[in-house]
Amino acid sequence: MGLLSIISKYMWNKKIKRLKIGGAEIGKNIAWFSDHIIVDESRPYLLHIGDYCKITRGCIILTHDYSLSVMRRVYGEWIGEGKETYIGDNCFIGMNSIILMGAHIGNNCIVGAGSVVHGSFPDNVVIAGNPARVICTLQEHYEKRSKATAIEAKECALLYKKRLKKDPSPQDMIAFRFLFTPRTEEKLSEYKIESFACNGDEPGEVREAFFHTEPLWPDYNSFIEDAYRNR
Repeated sequence: MGLLSIISKYMWNKKIKRLKIGGAEIGKNIAWFSDHIIVDESRPYLLHIGDYCKITRGCIILTHDYSLSVMRRVYGEWIGEGKETYIGDNCFIGMNSIILMGAHIGNNCIVGAGSVVHGSFPDNVVIAGNPARVICTLQEHYEKRSKATAIEAKECALLYKKRLKKDPSPQDMIAFRFLFTPRTEEKLSEYKIESFACNGDEPGEVREAFFHTEPLWPDYNSFIEDAYRNR
């Protein structure tokens, strides 16, 4: 781990400690993917972030809304503001998204990049837009991405071959390792797949899931042959 990473982790740990002292509920194994994330500290007791969430670069999470000051000046009345901002377990918040005060995001939700989130959203949905809305269920997104990933894997192999003038190795295609690696310890060693570490996830759980699924191709050579077949 480099010096900048160590400093970043230290600063995030300090920030999380301050938020928790102020009453924030912040779960375990949260992946903060950048220093360029703003988490509102004005009212920490109004913040809940669940376990295994991934918060990406440029995101802003708010626990207050001072825009009500405009009405105070116009109508002469102090309009109060305060509502829990809630992000459930296992959520992904895409780059440059803004989670407004009082937003409620259920468990297992994906927030598309650049979204502005207000209001309540159920578990197991994909939301996106400004204002954010449900665009599909998590099941629908899973089925779509499952179909697309095999095509994308072959495209990546072809682009690697085209631009680097050599065949990719299993390590070069490691993002797609679930698709072509036989579920044996021997093949893991042969393909030099040494780690199942993923940001914000338990390596042991990822490894267990690996051994309880089946590859789309029987081995790496079959995958490469298929990728090159119609080039």
